Amino acid sequence: MRSTGKISYCTTCKNRLWQLSDTLPDNLRRVTEAGNSEIVLVNYNSDDELNTWVRQFQSHIEDGTLRYVHEQTEPYFHASKAKNLAHLAATGRYLVNLDADNYIGDTIPTWRALWEEQPDTLIHGFSPDKNRKQRSEEELVRVRPDSGNGTYGRIGLPRTRFAALGGYDEQLLPSVHEDQDLMDRAAADGLSVVRTPQPGPAAIRNSHRETMRYSGIPLDWWDARELNKERSAENIRLGRLTANPGRSPVKVMLNFTEETEL
Repeated sequence: MRSTGKISYCTTCKNRLWQLSDTLPDNLRRVTEAGNSEIVLVNYNSDDELNTWVRQFQSHIEDGTLRYVHEQTEPYFHASKAKNLAHLAATGRYLVNLDADNYIGDTIPTWRALWEEQPDTLIHGFSPDKNRKQRSEEELVRVRPDSGNGTYGRIGLPRTRFAALGGYDEQLLPSVHEDQDLMDRAAADGLSVVRTPQPGPAAIRNSHRETMRYSGIPLDWWDARELNKERSAENIRLGRLTANPGRSPVKVMLNFTEETEL
């Protein structure tokens, strides 16, 4: 059986230590057991003691199962910018966005098998709610439009494809629709998209208010989503599938010791 190559799970965190303290230990165990995989964690200038807490995983940094990136200047969280830092710091052939509230679970063998069969594929780990058809229109539209298990951002694709797309669009407003935009641009660029479910606990659920909490913009989730949807649709209509032309590198600290730019 041919090897899929290394898989990098790319996580970002801004004041979410209360969630990461539950998910990261289990996720590190999963990548250690699976082998040929890593977690890249971006601390996006958190002020909740994350930098101190992560030091207990120094052995994982030393053996290459954890790459720790510290952005130390941004006052607000911007999902696209933070996710791009994590993906740019990754060393794997395949890059998987793994939100701080998500568990990898038993998915690694399944994803490897899919990439062995179809190497040039985007995998979406989102699992729709089986009871979606029974939900009212109000629930679907205003309460939780994804009606899933909290893994909507679980997106994996070849690093060459991620680079060709320019990563997540940093011109979008923070913290909403960036995942769908990346998938839509990838599909428009000819990349096949496969959805696969995750058995067992998949994520710690968040409210839309929590999602926007550190964004620094005066819009709620719904208004920001509509504006980002409009920008995304217009870019795709005009064939602008590669984001962030002329992006400037960002200074970060890697693994506590190395100053670098990503």
